[in-house]
Amino acid sequence: MASKQCLSKLSQTSTTVPWSFLDRRIKLRNQDADAWWKMTGPILGVLMEEAGYDLRSQYLGLLFHIRHIVPRLGPAPRRNTPLLWKSFMTDDFSPLEYSWNWDSPTAPPKVRYSIEAIGPAAGTAMDPFNQDSTLELCNQVDAICPAVDWSWFKLFQEALCDHSQLSRNGSVEDEHHSSSSSVFLAFELGSTIAAKAYFVPVKAEQLGVSRLSVLTEAIELLKRQYGAFEGYDTFLDFTTTPQGSKLDIIGVAIDCVSPEKSRLKLYVRSPETSFESVCEMMTLGGRLNSMTKSHRDEVKELWWLTLGLDESFLESDELDPKVQETAGVLYNFDIKATDSLPQPKLYVPVKHYALNDLDAAQGLCEFLKRRNRDKYTFNYMRALERSCTHRKLCDGLGFQTYIGTGFQKDGSLALCSYWNGEVYHPNR
Repeated sequence: MASKQCLSKLSQTSTTVPWSFLDRRIKLRNQDADAWWKMTGPILGVLMEEAGYDLRSQYLGLLFHIRHIVPRLGPAPRRNTPLLWKSFMTDDFSPLEYSWNWDSPTAPPKVRYSIEAIGPAAGTAMDPFNQDSTLELCNQVDAICPAVDWSWFKLFQEALCDHSQLSRNGSVEDEHHSSSSSVFLAFELGSTIAAKAYFVPVKAEQLGVSRLSVLTEAIELLKRQYGAFEGYDTFLDFTTTPQGSKLDIIGVAIDCVSPEKSRLKLYVRSPETSFESVCEMMTLGGRLNSMTKSHRDEVKELWWLTLGLDESFLESDELDPKVQETAGVLYNFDIKATDSLPQPKLYVPVKHYALNDLDAAQGLCEFLKRRNRDKYTFNYMRALERSCTHRKLCDGLGFQTYIGTGFQKDGSLALCSYWNGEVYHPNR
């Protein structure tokens, strides 16, 4: 593992051979798309290279990115130019987030990324919730990925946004808050492309009702067609408790596969940040039994190491308060049609509460080293330094956004690191 100092350069280049080759051969006529390609393509290439992707998969991933994604990321960052659309995807309103899904005993790391396609009419009366470009992208993906299924996508796209209304009901945007993002897509890169979709229930703001009520109506539609989804009822029961009633409903995600193989992921944020509250959330107040004592100990160690907490910090202590749109702790609950209980996942919010990006990464690597899971930690640290070229990792927070974790059947923790490329950073 790297030392507890600002890293010296672990690698000489921030680009890969596949990215450089494609950059020379493919000339994008649109200046915005070209700028996005030069800002985001290298990071994607580095992630795939450091994760051990073969050359064919690296080229396929980058070709998908340059052909289908970069033309849909909207106006490129320009100094002293206000954003026409402030994506809810990341805290600096960038429309793209990367992830490194850590390796398992049977598989190397997987690289994924999530995007909000931004259309030319985003935020206007023609496209108030910025859905047009995403729907166009769905059609493109459909043509190149025959395994993709949009059945659930269509259901949630209709159920969570009232397309007869042109705007939010009485909402006012300011410079510190995102625009009315309503749908995102995510892609797992490899020899084939897998797709996922995320929805924000903006219909609640349109109609002036709670997001929970809108979401529950959508789940009822799903139940009538595809199964019992009893796990949602368990979650719904928890929302009647003092802790559950404080939750902010963020949205839902689905796998874009055939309905019998898909699953629903419900995203919520809690304003409570103590480790005790984390344990309450991961068990839904005792309604779930998937968190064993061993799991609890592992999650606690991960929480302390990545957030840089002192040994004297108590489980009941709240983290330092933050006045930000995404402050608090994010969770999701994986709900399948045939399962009676949801599976919880925690997102350790290193972007807000860690000491700095370097400390968070080194804490994660130390956690993995203690469990002999450190095969790719050097590659990960090198990928970070090759990608975060505009500042030192020890000089700030936010390049790493979350460290996601959930419980695996073998007793270990599943782990996934999320990145924001900080495209609007003044040093970019």
